[in-house]
Amino acid sequence: MENVQIIQCDTCGGPAYAEQQLEGFFCSYCENLMPWSSYSITNMSFRHRPIIRVDDLWKLTHVGLPEETVKDPRHPDELEKRTSDTNALLAALDPRTAETWETREWISFPCPNCGATITGYSTQSVFECAYCKNKSMPEEVFQSGKYQQDLVFGYDFNMYDLALPFTITEEAAKKQMLELASRHPGLFKGQDIAQRLETDLQAYYLPYRLEDISLKATVDTEKGKFTTYHERINWALPSSTTLDIYLLNELHPWDFGSVSPFTAAFLEGDVRIFAPVNNEERKSALRRLLWRETPPLIKDAFGLNKVKLLSWNYDFRRHTYAYLNLPIWFLDKQAESSSSDLQISMAVNGQTGKAAVLFLQGDKMDEIRVLEAEQQVEMSSERSMVSPPVRIEYVKSPFLYRKLTGLEQKSNLGRLFGRFKR
Repeated sequence: MENVQIIQCDTCGGPAYAEQQLEGFFCSYCENLMPWSSYSITNMSFRHRPIIRVDDLWKLTHVGLPEETVKDPRHPDELEKRTSDTNALLAALDPRTAETWETREWISFPCPNCGATITGYSTQSVFECAYCKNKSMPEEVFQSGKYQQDLVFGYDFNMYDLALPFTITEEAAKKQMLELASRHPGLFKGQDIAQRLETDLQAYYLPYRLEDISLKATVDTEKGKFTTYHERINWALPSSTTLDIYLLNELHPWDFGSVSPFTAAFLEGDVRIFAPVNNEERKSALRRLLWRETPPLIKDAFGLNKVKLLSWNYDFRRHTYAYLNLPIWFLDKQAESSSSDLQISMAVNGQTGKAAVLFLQGDKMDEIRVLEAEQQVEMSSERSMVSPPVRIEYVKSPFLYRKLTGLEQKSNLGRLFGRFKR
């Protein structure tokens, strides 16, 4: 796999790769060509593989093997875990760290710069004076430059050493969540979200790994059976599954051009951090996400009402050194709620401000709504992207496919995939 320059297509939102002969970036999905002069590209961080074209055919060797029958990849106890009390799950994962958080103290001390009183939790690494904005750090943290490892949920030595910093403040995250709640008053009936945000909103650093994903899938629809292909580039996959992976996955896109070493400086305020967990839920996370998200993606792309996955073949290409911690504001469901209650969890992308809410009630309701960031930020070329699904058919060996247009796709692909664009 070679290093290839990549940008996001400004028409459909899919990946567009550098083409020397065409003197620009070419998108194989919508055949849009963007000239060199229009874009400035940062140094490449990850390795990508463009679609190889041979006489107007796509060479899809990486997904060319016979497709396997799609089976429900969810675990028998998945719903039980999704509706369980998060603090109980954390206590089972790491009793010592859970106890440290339960018994932490609210402390105060004079600001070394102006003398005003600084307050915060004993678990913090960085404190900010509300009066002069001077930031203070405990001497032992300042000297080592490390976060307090006894505050990591999971096995501390598995911690990833890269991260994206928080750029969304607590107040901005609250504002996004309140705005999202105001747009769905019926679903939030009886929920005092404003009060919950004041007492229960948490800042998390969660571990993720980055992969490029290719999926070839055959589906059955009201317009017949056909095969589709789409890709996800720089996709962040959770390496800890204590929190709901379906909710967290809605926080894409992320911009990985600002990755930095993970130090105590990232832990301003009351932040919880998680180590990756090597369990069966983590191993199956990507398949579960694809199983859940691919049918609605194809429905939207082709204007269909019914899509059933029959068989698929996928290729996961994990990036080298692409293990990092992502910043997330999280409002958990009410602790006293049971699986039969309507449970509401919310999350905000700590880099962009995109918000998502999960409505979950046993096997009766499982729905996610999103709210785009209030201010759109310009992202680098190393960011998460998803291509529109396209219809393909096998033509000849070796693994050569034709992109079909017989089942017309909607003309609003740019708008459809706009939530992944910036």
